[in-house]
Amino acid sequence: MEKLNIVVWDSVGNVMWGVRGWDEWGPEAQKLLLADDPDARAHAPSFNELFAEYDVTLHRVHDLDELSALIEDADFLVIHKVIVPAEMLLRGKKLRLVEHLGLDYRGIPMDAVHQLGIPAAATPLVNYLAVAEHTMALIFNHLRIMPQQRVWMQSREYAKHGWGLIPGNKMVRDQTLGLVGFGEIARPVARIARAIGMPVIYWDGIRFENLEAEYDVKYVGWEELWRTSDVVSMHLPINNRTQEIVGEREIGWLKPNALFVNTARGKLVNQPALVEALRERRIGGAGLDVFYEEPLPVDDIMHQLHEDLSYHVTLTPHTSWQSHWTHIRDSMEIWNNVLHVLRGEPITYAV
Repeated sequence: MEKLNIVVWDSVGNVMWGVRGWDEWGPEAQKLLLADDPDARAHAPSFNELFAEYDVTLHRVHDLDELSALIEDADFLVIHKVIVPAEMLLRGKKLRLVEHLGLDYRGIPMDAVHQLGIPAAATPLVNYLAVAEHTMALIFNHLRIMPQQRVWMQSREYAKHGWGLIPGNKMVRDQTLGLVGFGEIARPVARIARAIGMPVIYWDGIRFENLEAEYDVKYVGWEELWRTSDVVSMHLPINNRTQEIVGEREIGWLKPNALFVNTARGKLVNQPALVEALRERRIGGAGLDVFYEEPLPVDDIMHQLHEDLSYHVTLTPHTSWQSHWTHIRDSMEIWNNVLHVLRGEPITYAV
């Protein structure tokens, strides 16, 4: 049986979440997985099941010191949201693959990879793609007034006012989308929006000039984004610098008909300021999948705004990531690439 040393350095945990043992999922998660796929047990294999034919030692490291102690004997290095120095990677003379979870693989020193003469891969996070889909769903839902159209049909109002007509139904392509942050979720959002003709602008703490032509987006300043966008969508990580980065000032800059969308983190926003703007109808509406306190308290005023369609608020219960299947698919992409190398097969998402 072939012996393998696999090193995982993942600051979040996504690499291993999707390949836990079936019993580790717990009864509620198992129930949800089986509801989606009756054959879920077979389609959600554990790490040990995937590598049953190999004698694997799996090392999970948390910093450069731990990586330094293991890199020289590592056969595979899997990383996520970390940065490996070139001099560190060059010590990995036995490495057969460097795998990154996520398309933004700045943490891999590619010159060192080429010097070692080994393949590297960057697999897209299915979890992130699911959030991008959800973001666009909230935008379409608002601009094409889908909740109001449902009531229009249920009440038979269409019969009174003319078939095919309803006030407030907007062409999505006529609206400017402003992305607050331009990371791995915002980028597919931009690609979908541009595919249907929406102008897209963005702000980020780092300007990605090398990506602007590829995604057909324009970088703008902080205030300009808030003042000129018809839709503002949040795509920042939460940290000490970004907590409540959106406050009364930013919300006050929004156009009276603007839609505010947040599928990132609730604590990016001063929620009372957003509530007041919605209650006073100073902005056009909101599509929210995340909240300052989660789960959203059952008596929170946001529920009232959501239930009264005149406020144009749509809430979802932090489901933009879709389900446990996104974690399974992310992990499977990673570990199938390792198996491809072991079997002499081409890898996917090579960089």
